[in-house]
Amino acid sequence: MELFRMKQEPTSCGFNGPDALQSWPLCLTRTIPLPHDGKGPETPSTRSCSGSEGEELLDEEATPKVQEELQKHNANFKMLYDMQQQLIATLQEQLRVQEIDLDSMKQVNAWQEKELASLKSQLQRPFDGEKRHLPEPDEAEAKSLEKLKSELAKKSAEWTLYREQADAHAMEAMATSVQAGWKAACALPHESTVSLRTSVVPADKTEFSFVEWLFTRSLVKHRHARDPSLWCPTARVKVLEVQKIENRTFLKRYAQRREELLEERAGQSCEPLQDIKTLIGKSLQNRRSIEEVCHCPDSGVNLNEVLLFHGSPSAKINGILTSGFDPRYAGLGTGAMFGQGSYFAHNASKCFRYAGDDDVERKNGGLCQTVLVVRALLGNPHYQRLMCPERRMPPANSDSVVALTKAEGGCVDHREYVLYDKASILPLYLIEFEHLPDCRCQMCSPQD
Repeated sequence: MELFRMKQEPTSCGFNGPDALQSWPLCLTRTIPLPHDGKGPETPSTRSCSGSEGEELLDEEATPKVQEELQKHNANFKMLYDMQQQLIATLQEQLRVQEIDLDSMKQVNAWQEKELASLKSQLQRPFDGEKRHLPEPDEAEAKSLEKLKSELAKKSAEWTLYREQADAHAMEAMATSVQAGWKAACALPHESTVSLRTSVVPADKTEFSFVEWLFTRSLVKHRHARDPSLWCPTARVKVLEVQKIENRTFLKRYAQRREELLEERAGQSCEPLQDIKTLIGKSLQNRRSIEEVCHCPDSGVNLNEVLLFHGSPSAKINGILTSGFDPRYAGLGTGAMFGQGSYFAHNASKCFRYAGDDDVERKNGGLCQTVLVVRALLGNPHYQRLMCPERRMPPANSDSVVALTKAEGGCVDHREYVLYDKASILPLYLIEFEHLPDCRCQMCSPQD
């Protein structure tokens, strides 16, 4: 899979898509079907999502042959999961070795800088004070001065070379870290390894690097709240914490919906997402969707599984962590331009205004907010141009709605993604971030 390219924004994390990441390897997630429940909306308490589903499958009516096949499938799942974990561990070990090499390179650079400073001091020392009080250098001193100049030029060249090597090494280490984090984020774990209740724990180093990169590269300009004819600068933010979300019910529900969609498609891939056009001020931007939207690896059948962002006040986020997304409550307090569904964006900055005032607090003079990262099963999307607040489900022969931008003939500045089935949404991460003191985005710009 081709890696989506880095955008040249002042707030990006500095990773511009090195050659090491021009293609993304597929991640071994699923090779055999997982059970799924119905497609329509349902509450978190439905029987198909309970922790006792495995026991219901092995009821008294099940034949020994069915039980034996289920046990084989379960063993295959565990074997694939173990292989996946070994692959991630190998990448993490490679990253650790590269970080050790990078630290050594930094030490060499520090030593070079110290040597250069010493040589410059020796060169400048004979010329301190007024020149009329300095005696004329003899032949030996002149030779010594020339030798120092030669050594300085040599050390300067070596220092430049070491610095370039250190930068390249740091970029390569970043690429490896992001790639490993992407694989870990997109891996669907075996349900037996996930707790029944929602657990929220700090993400490991590789996942943090990937989520931070995904978040910062997605930031774009937005209109000023008071004067829509003006555009605010791109947000300047710092990621403070990334927490990983796991819940067995959410995972089983998503896996069942994914399997249902595979059966509906009869093994045929969905059409890839259309390329994206955005108009910011008078600047028209055309980007390939695979470069702009983070896709999850597939197993030969493209279902348009992507990583998206969602912003909600803290009270709603707590409800999402407990029960998952519930499209029935869509639009409460924020409106529902495209019907009663759950709304997402591939630009994290589009979610800032939906975080709510009760989720914003000041730290070191800046705003602190939280957004969610989810895995969304878009399937075959319907591309919507006009508002449709009365919609309760996607149109026929489609699984989701993609609200097009004004540059594409739609009615929004940046694309929105709407899902009407909570089973198509799997929460993955919570990102806590801080707006820097010099940030002038739509949240930090003066409102009067």
